[in-house]
Amino acid sequence: MSKSALLTAHLFAVAFWLGVVGVEFLLERGRSQSHQHGFNVARLHFQIDAFLEMPAFLVVLVTGLALLDLERLNGLYALKVVAGTMAVLGNVLCVVPIVLRKRAAERQDLSAVIRYSRWVDQISATAIPAGLAAFALGWALP
Repeated sequence: MSKSALLTAHLFAVAFWLGVVGVEFLLERGRSQSHQHGFNVARLHFQIDAFLEMPAFLVVLVTGLALLDLERLNGLYALKVVAGTMAVLGNVLCVVPIVLRKRAAERQDLSAVIRYSRWVDQISATAIPAGLAAFALGWALP
């Protein structure tokens, strides 16, 4: 695959991934409307992760590694790589509470759903800004 095609695939996957994260963010904000709604959010977020977000961030990871230029690894380029890595690692880490929260929702265990939701929020508080920073730096750098 040419570098141009690889970059196009990477940017498409990043844009898709950010769109999915945006949908998840909006979904998560409504989880406190009712107990049942919170359980439904847990189930839906799991499905979104399994079928949309995880494949997208895996494409981002693979294409990002293929595009990595170790000779340029300094300054803003290094910051972009670190920010992108933080975003991917945040998503990998977030799989655990997402799965555990879905299981808790299936048991109707509200306290566990709330506990895992806080974990999701804490990871997202780092991963989302890191992803946005990597995206912005990717556009800014030649």
